[in-house]
Amino acid sequence: MSASRKTQQIQLSQLMPGMFVVKLDIPWIESPFLKHSRLITSIDDINKLRKAGVRQVIIDTEKGDVPTASQNKTPTPGKVLTENKEISPNKLKQADNASASGLAKELDVAVKLRSEIKNTVRTINDKLERNLPINSDALLPLIDDTLLSLQRNDQALLNLVHLTHKSQKLIDHAFGTFCLALNLAVTVNFDTEERQALGIAALLHETGWLQLPLHLMGKRTEYTKSERALVQSHIEMGLRLLKESEIPSLSRRIIEEHHELCDGSGYPKGRDAQNTHRASKLFCVVDTYDEWVHQLLDKPGSLPTNALRALYKLAEQGRYDIEFVAGLINILGVYPISSAVLLSTGEKAVVEEVHREAHLSPVVRIEYDVNGRPLKNALRVDLRGPEAEGRIIKMVLDPSDPAEDPLKRLHLEVSE
Repeated sequence: MSASRKTQQIQLSQLMPGMFVVKLDIPWIESPFLKHSRLITSIDDINKLRKAGVRQVIIDTEKGDVPTASQNKTPTPGKVLTENKEISPNKLKQADNASASGLAKELDVAVKLRSEIKNTVRTINDKLERNLPINSDALLPLIDDTLLSLQRNDQALLNLVHLTHKSQKLIDHAFGTFCLALNLAVTVNFDTEERQALGIAALLHETGWLQLPLHLMGKRTEYTKSERALVQSHIEMGLRLLKESEIPSLSRRIIEEHHELCDGSGYPKGRDAQNTHRASKLFCVVDTYDEWVHQLLDKPGSLPTNALRALYKLAEQGRYDIEFVAGLINILGVYPISSAVLLSTGEKAVVEEVHREAHLSPVVRIEYDVNGRPLKNALRVDLRGPEAEGRIIKMVLDPSDPAEDPLKRLHLEVSE
C-alpha cells in the first residue's frame, strides 16, 4: 500500500456505496470478490462482505467517499441491509429454500446435458479415429445450452464436474473442463467469440491422447523421461488429427497453448504470459485443476480444496494467471462441491452447494453425527443460515480413507 495514500480504517457498519475499499480484515481467499481493492457500488456489495465475516475495512479517502457521523449506526443484529430496509433471518431462509428448489430442478437438466456432452465427445473421438473432419459449428448449440444452464443455476453442473468413472477419463475430463471453462469465462466477462472458442477447445483439447497408451493417463508413479516426452506429444498429435477440421483459429491456439505456463516453464514451446492468449491461460487453469482432482497425471489425485490452494500458491509465484485462479476459487468456493468436511460439532458432511458471497459457509449434507455414527436420514444444512446453529467447517476430510468415511457416504448423490 502506498505511503502517500490517504486511508482510514472503519467498521463495516460505516461502509457505504461510493467508498473505495483497499483492504479487508480477512484473507483474500475468503473474500467474495476477486480483488480486495474495489469501489463499493451497492448495498449488495456490503452484504457480501458481511456474510464473508468482514468486520473492518480500510478505505482510500481520495478515491472514494468518507464516512459521516450518521453512518456510525450499527445494523440490527441478525439482519441484512437492503437499499431501503432490512431482511430478517426468516426471509433468508425462504430464499435459501428457493435456491435449493432451483438447484434440484436444474440438476435434472444438467444430468441430461452431461449425457449429451459426453455423447458428443464420443462422436468426435470416433470420427477422428476414422480420420474424419469435425465441423465445430455443430457444437455451438451445445455450448449455448450449457451457458443457459449456468445462467439459471451454475451449481448444478458443478455438482457433476467432480464425478468421474475410471473407464471414461478422457470423456469425463472433456466434460469437466468444458463446464469449468465456460463458467469461468462468464465470470471474467469473456465475449461470445472467446466463450465459443473455449467450449470447442475443451471438447477437443485431449484428442491427441487417442493415439497414446491410455495407461499413461492417471499413472500413479512418476513418468520416465521417454514417457513424459510421449505424453507431451499429445498436443502435436491432436493438432495433426484436427488439421482438416473446421474449427476457429482461437480454438486451435488454445489447444496448442493449454500447457504453456505464465513463467515460461510449460510446453510445447515454453511461451510466457506475454506470448500466450488470455483464453489459453484461463483454460490452463481449469485443465490443471481437473487433472489434479481426477488424478490424470503421474501423481496422486488432490482433494478439490487442496488443488485450489496449490493453484493459488503457484499463481502467486507466477506460474498461473492469478486472475483466473481467483475466478475459479470464486466459482468453486474454498470448499468446492463434493468436499467431505468435519464440522465444529464433530459431525461429518459433504458440500452440496456453495455461496459465492460466503465461501466459508456452504450448504452441506450431514451424514455422520457427533459420535461418528451414520444418520438414518441425512440432514441438509445451510451453514450461513439460522439452522446452522453455530456449526462451522473445521477441516477437510479424505473420503477415500475408511477411517474418515467408513460407510462411503461422504460423496455426491446424483442420478446417472
